[in-house]
Amino acid sequence: MDNSFQTSFIPKKPITGSGSTGSPVSIFMVVSVFILVVMLSASGGLYFYKDYLQKNKLALSENLKKVKESFDNNTIVELETYDKTASVAKEVLANHTVLSPLFDLINELTLSSIQYTRFDYSTDKGAFSVKMSGISRDYRSIALQADVFNTKKGSMFKNVIFSNLTKDKNNFVTFSLEFDVDKSLLSYSNNIVNTNADSNIVNTENTSSINPDSSTGQNTLEATNNKQ
Repeated sequence: MDNSFQTSFIPKKPITGSGSTGSPVSIFMVVSVFILVVMLSASGGLYFYKDYLQKNKLALSENLKKVKESFDNNTIVELETYDKTASVAKEVLANHTVLSPLFDLINELTLSSIQYTRFDYSTDKGAFSVKMSGISRDYRSIALQADVFNTKKGSMFKNVIFSNLTKDKNNFVTFSLEFDVDKSLLSYSNNIVNTNADSNIVNTENTSSINPDSSTGQNTLEATNNKQ
C-alpha cells in the first residue's frame, strides 16, 4: 500500500499582506483648504480695517468739531458775508461794459472825409452790435474807410458791412454801417488795467524828461510829443 501523499503549494485564497498603507491625499483637497484659509484671513482683515476706518472717522469728526468751536461765530458769519459780497462784485465787474473805448477807437479809425450822423447799439444774445448812419464825400472814401476797418487796428470790429449807399441832393453819399464789437474792448476790468499801465508809463516818461540845466540852475521840461 502506497502511503505517499501529494502536497500542492498553490494557495487556495489570495495572499494579503499583513501591513496596510494609507490612501494618497487628494490635491484638490489641499487647494480647497488653502483657499478657505486665505478667505478667512481676508475676511478678518477687512473686518479690522473697517473698524479702523470707523474709529478714524469719529476721531476726525471730533477734531473738526473742536476746530469749529474754537472760531467765533460772529467772525464766521462776517467772513461768509464778505465772501458772498466779493463773489457778486467780481461777477458784476466782469459783466460791466464801458463805451468810451469804442468811441475812442471809432474816432481814431474814421477818415476826415467820413461823418457819422446816427449811432445805435444792441446787446442781443451776448453780442454787442453797432448800427450807424453817415455821410461821405464820395464812394472812394467809403471804400478807403472799409479798408481801414480791415487793418490790425480795426480788428476789434467784426463783420463790418456798408449798405444803402445813395447820393443826396448835395452830391454827398449817405450810407449805413453795421459791425460787431469785440467784448474785450468794452470790458471795464480790462480798461482799468490798461489805464493803470498807461499812467505808469506817463509817469516814467515825465520823470525821465526833466533834465537839469546847469547854466541856469533850473529844470527844463522837454515836451516828448514834439519830438519827431
